[in-house]
Amino acid sequence: MNAAIESKKAKPERLFQGVGVICGRVTVDASGKYFIDLEGETFWFQPTKSVRVKLTSHLEQNPDTEVYLRVYPVYNLQLHQLWFTAIKFYPNQPESTQINQFLLAGIWQYIPHLPAQPVMSIYRNSLRRRERVEYVKTNHLPVRGFAEEVYHQQKSTAENPQKRKFYRLLVRLNPQQQAFDYVSLLESSENIPPYIKKKRSKKRKPKKPDPTKKVKQMNFSWLQQTAIKLREAGFFEGKVSGKGITKEALRTKVENSLSNHPEAVKVLSYK
Repeated sequence: MNAAIESKKAKPERLFQGVGVICGRVTVDASGKYFIDLEGETFWFQPTKSVRVKLTSHLEQNPDTEVYLRVYPVYNLQLHQLWFTAIKFYPNQPESTQINQFLLAGIWQYIPHLPAQPVMSIYRNSLRRRERVEYVKTNHLPVRGFAEEVYHQQKSTAENPQKRKFYRLLVRLNPQQQAFDYVSLLESSENIPPYIKKKRSKKRKPKKPDPTKKVKQMNFSWLQQTAIKLREAGFFEGKVSGKGITKEALRTKVENSLSNHPEAVKVLSYK
């Protein structure tokens, strides 16, 4: 085989990921939800369709045996709970695997939802078919015992800039703590792989009401009352009635007064 190809294959893909193998007894409740017992703690997991078929068949024949699942860990930030997506089923322990050991590849940082606990943020590498970017979620997994400097966006300043770094770690699941314990560092780099980024929606400033729009709907009497109020507040000069004061002329003067003095709106009361 070509040496360049061998070298390329030997290098791990620089992707955001979180994956590992767990082992335990599986139960299914009356609603069809799947649960697995890990070191005395019960976790909910969601199997893919193919895993569900194999798991159902296995449990029918071996209802009280432990099973092995390759899973993606997911952390619920509101409940502070771990759960899993099961992507592969094994009736026996797969070779060269450590149970409850996970590979995590992401950005080591603090997030607002967990201000006291740093996490490995695992972003999405790509979109699934027909998936919309606004529905993409980042997976933030709490890791304990990793001593590298934690990126904190709110503490990054021009005088003391902080840079995000991409890490690949081996960690071990700690079921009692609903978290992961650091085992070893595989990679550390300031070169962050590309990932799906949500576009921040710009908040539209509320439109200021146009006072002249209301003026256009006023009859002559209403225009005169408005002009008098404006004159009392110092925003209008001239007569509001008498010879040469027509409805259209008065309307024009009121509109000009409001356009030239935006603060004049405060003294008006349209009823």
